[in-house]
Amino acid sequence: MDIDYLLTATRSARKSLDLDAPVDMGDIRECLRIGLQAANGSNQQSWRWLVVSDPALRDEIAELYRQSYLLRVGGQLLADLMPPGTPESRIMSSTEWLVEHLAQVPLLVIPCYQPYLPRIDGDESFHQATLYGSIFPAVWNFQLALHTRGYGTCITTLHLHREPEVGQLLGIPPAYVQGCLLPVGRLRAGHTFRPARRRPVDEVVARDRWDGPAL
Repeated sequence: MDIDYLLTATRSARKSLDLDAPVDMGDIRECLRIGLQAANGSNQQSWRWLVVSDPALRDEIAELYRQSYLLRVGGQLLADLMPPGTPESRIMSSTEWLVEHLAQVPLLVIPCYQPYLPRIDGDESFHQATLYGSIFPAVWNFQLALHTRGYGTCITTLHLHREPEVGQLLGIPPAYVQGCLLPVGRLRAGHTFRPARRRPVDEVVARDRWDGPAL
């Protein structure tokens, strides 16, 4: 796969996942091996990745995910209430499709990371940047590797509203932070992605100062 295409056309996959297609664990292992080549804080590699395939566990996680979503949106699904055909309704439809089908996605991957620096009062921004800067490069590597092998996924975080319950369900030690949840499956046959519309570089990049000239 052309590198520029891979980097610009690796999209969030929800409805494009084939819920019935088998997943090759050898492929997933290789994608994780590639993912773990990513840079991480002080090369501590204090991560643990959980690959959840057990249907009963996926059911329980999906229910916690659904509860979290309904908490965020006021207790009811919203896609059918929005004007059809708008970008907002398409995004909401995709989001709520995952809420309704998460348990059927073949694999749920949860990367966890143990903070390796002691906390100091007032260092919340530093702590969060160091923590997530040590896990999301590997997440993105994993997503890219999946795309080259015909799989798709997306970064989700809604389950973190129920992080303690998920942690207890999966036996995650309290010292570890769950970075996100990645629903993984094969892409539907024939499905391809294309680069997304993005704001022009000149609108979002400045030189030297916040109000400086465009690059």
